[in-house]
Amino acid sequence: MEQNNNGLNDLNHSHKDTKKSAPNFDNKVFTGEENTIKDNDQELGKNPFQDLINRCKIDLSEVLAPPPIAMQIVSDGNPITLFTKGNFSIITGAAKSRKTFFVSMLMATAIKGSFQDLFSCADEGINIIFDTEQSRYKAHQIAKRICRLSETVNPDNLHVYSLRTLDPVQRMELIESVLAETPNINFVAIDGIIDLDIDPILEAKQAQNIVLKLMQWTENYHIHITCVLHYNKTVATLLGHLGSFSHRKADSIIEVSKNKEDETISLVKALDCREKEFLPFAFSVDQTGMPYILKDYTFEKKAKEKKESTAKPKLTPITTGESAHENILNRLFKTSKEYRYDDFWRNIKNTVEKITGELIGDNVAKNYIPYYLDNGSIIKVGKSKRDVVYTLPGQRTMFDDLPKN
Repeated sequence: MEQNNNGLNDLNHSHKDTKKSAPNFDNKVFTGEENTIKDNDQELGKNPFQDLINRCKIDLSEVLAPPPIAMQIVSDGNPITLFTKGNFSIITGAAKSRKTFFVSMLMATAIKGSFQDLFSCADEGINIIFDTEQSRYKAHQIAKRICRLSETVNPDNLHVYSLRTLDPVQRMELIESVLAETPNINFVAIDGIIDLDIDPILEAKQAQNIVLKLMQWTENYHIHITCVLHYNKTVATLLGHLGSFSHRKADSIIEVSKNKEDETISLVKALDCREKEFLPFAFSVDQTGMPYILKDYTFEKKAKEKKESTAKPKLTPITTGESAHENILNRLFKTSKEYRYDDFWRNIKNTVEKITGELIGDNVAKNYIPYYLDNGSIIKVGKSKRDVVYTLPGQRTMFDDLPKN
């Protein structure tokens, strides 16, 4: 970590020094000599920041492959990308929602290559957990659980580190050192990224530092890092500045929550994924403390979906009952024997509300007129389009008194 920071600081200082030592030109002379001087400075290595600019510039002629898949999940019968290398993800949820159990399943997948026909990991290599929250004993128990889930005993490709007793600076430096010195890393989990600085919840600079490190580590070592970050206690959102910055930069945000009706069940769903979002699934924990996928679990519909599915269909002429139609027509023509078009649909709108207790729009009210004409409930009478009125069949109208041609 010290090397990287010093490197960045040297770059920054060099950049500042370059600005300070830029040649001063006589205001009276503008011959292009200043450009020559600048070019010479770059050739002499006096602008080291140019190397950084060149590395960051995108070459449109370069052929780049998409990021390699770090892990897949089966969704709706098909495997889709869950994590990609060169990126990090966030596992979030309220306290005690079994986020660490979920991470255990992911680590077992990375070690074994698959887990209960749901997760798969094609690559092999060293899998690392950095735990900042649990005691050494508890971290040891979690590691044993992962071994049992992956059906291995003390696997060589699992390294577990308990960082609880270290201060934030030491934690960051230890992770940096382990990642730099471990060859062939496959998958990494950090359970508790909030502990990588003193107060990244309230301090934006500290939060940015953690997120920047995650992006550097994943890209420099070509790995995926999944991180655990709690929800706020009062609102189901990621904690503070760290939550805000990590949400914007993460490859995916996955929520683990307890089923409100049955707290033995935890629900996992994609909140925000750059890849295709997977369908939610559920898991539970057996009597021996081992998590397992509930393959036949059926998710209940959201409250809004429930309301829509149980709500009455919108009122239209077709969904209006026969007795309601009869009452509507009786009320309409009790007031007047005949209606011109605009008066008719407006009176229909008011009468439908009085009879059914439901409001309808203007267009729906207008649809009642052709509905009644088609089934013969009303007729249209008139000598010309301008004189058309609507009335009941057999009812005398003003046109009955007009002379017949």
